[in-house]
Amino acid sequence: MDILKAREELKLGKTIYDMTLRVVDYGRVSTDKNDQINSLENQKNYFNDMIDNVKSWIHVASYSDEGISGTQVYKREQFLQMIEDARLGKFDLILTKEVSRFARNTIDSISYTQLLLKYGVIVCFISDNLNTIYPDSEFRLTLMASMAQDEVRKLSERVKFGVKRSIKDGKVGGGGIYGYIKKDCKLTIDEKESIAVKMIYSWYSTGEYGLKKIGDMLAERGYYTRKGKVFSDITLKKMISNPRYKGYYTANLTEVEDYKTHKKIAKPKEEWIIYKDKSGRVPAIVEEALWNKANAVLKHRHDVWNSNVVNKELYLENKTYTSKLFCTEHNATFIRSANGKRAKKPVWQCNEYLRRGIKGCKTPIINEKHLDEIFTNVIERFVDTKEHFINKIVKDYMNIIKESSHQVVINELKEKLSEKESQKEKLLDLSLSGIINDADFKSKNEKIIKEIQHIENELNIAEMSSHTLPYYATLSKQIKDNIRLQLDIRKNIGDYFNLFIDKVFISKINHDRKHIKLQIIFNFNHSYEEIEMVLNNNIKSKADDSNNKNLIDVIV
Repeated sequence: MDILKAREELKLGKTIYDMTLRVVDYGRVSTDKNDQINSLENQKNYFNDMIDNVKSWIHVASYSDEGISGTQVYKREQFLQMIEDARLGKFDLILTKEVSRFARNTIDSISYTQLLLKYGVIVCFISDNLNTIYPDSEFRLTLMASMAQDEVRKLSERVKFGVKRSIKDGKVGGGGIYGYIKKDCKLTIDEKESIAVKMIYSWYSTGEYGLKKIGDMLAERGYYTRKGKVFSDITLKKMISNPRYKGYYTANLTEVEDYKTHKKIAKPKEEWIIYKDKSGRVPAIVEEALWNKANAVLKHRHDVWNSNVVNKELYLENKTYTSKLFCTEHNATFIRSANGKRAKKPVWQCNEYLRRGIKGCKTPIINEKHLDEIFTNVIERFVDTKEHFINKIVKDYMNIIKESSHQVVINELKEKLSEKESQKEKLLDLSLSGIINDADFKSKNEKIIKEIQHIENELNIAEMSSHTLPYYATLSKQIKDNIRLQLDIRKNIGDYFNLFIDKVFISKINHDRKHIKLQIIFNFNHSYEEIEMVLNNNIKSKADDSNNKNLIDVIV
């Protein structure tokens, strides 16, 4: 749509219902409960009827996200697909129920509607009587989005209050846990799943089996996670270390860091609430002795690893992307492979591919060198002014060093001067007491006076020094070189990757194993970036954050 032309037509009395527009609708519900799904279905039916009743409109598509919070845009696949289709010019108008269904983050609401206007797409919020084709819409949208965001904040506070109250009453919180059925804040044992839980503890407590082997053994017997996946090492480790399986009540282990990101962080151990349950709310699946035995094996293996890894820094460097890369096809993590021929050219591949080969997962194998190049290019944009900061930091440090070193010299000279003045006074006392004769006094006194004059001259020079000695220029260069080395992203990609990036979702584009998309979720500002990559070829990136919506080319 030509937005300016459309606005001129509106001034002449036209409405959007008189314009020939390609229309889509978007709906979202925050839970996957039946009543919410029905609500979403009702939204779709409402929009279908509305579009059908406008003869000049063409219904192109419907987009909807189920069971997903509006505060985290990157998890809303259909929403992001809609934005991408808008960029490709597939439609002109988006119909949605209200601002809170579109986004509950003020920045997202404004930035996405602005981006859509650049693409020639307008958004109509039916319940709020708001249409972004009108120039005053941004002001009204800001108010409504802020109100929606504040409602989320209040809801978060109410939830936190409810959680504290539930803990006080001994009610079981959190989501579902494998092996149990949760109902009315109470756990009951799931007879089928509990069999798998008992096998996990029995096998692991013997010390004969590793976590991967146990996952495979469970799969052979028909036991999978509730999502139908093979039990991963991480999942099994969490299960083994979970005190609830031995009948213990646990709470207050984590907390949501920010209501906008929903990111959970671990709380200090001294704040944890763990005790043996006697109310029957958390029945034990395994005996406490068996639980303790299995956890003793877990701790022993962890300690052995710690003591046997010779070069831990190298080991951790090789684990840069561990638990950070996710295959969207299976929601499984990517694993590093560097054995045999791949020792010098390590790759990362989906865990399902490692388990079952190409039949298990068709998501491509990615060269680690390519990943390093991609993330170096992405991160370098955030620190492209680092030379300016290096110069500023070095200047500040040099001033401190100069002041510090000269002050030391000045203090030493003042101390020597004080000692000589004291010697001069003692010499006079000796002369007045008749201990030394006049000739000796005169000789010694003249010597001390000369030494005092020499020290005073040095002190004057030190205090008047401009501090431009060649030593400081050399030291300044050494400090700059060292800081540059520490800020070299290519040489420290592991540190920077973990500092800037939370996780990366990897998927195929159009079922092509050589054409993939990396969705990079950053650790700050709710921002993310998408990179389309043709393996062994150039890489194109679509950056998306609250401050910059421009397309950015990243060439490897």
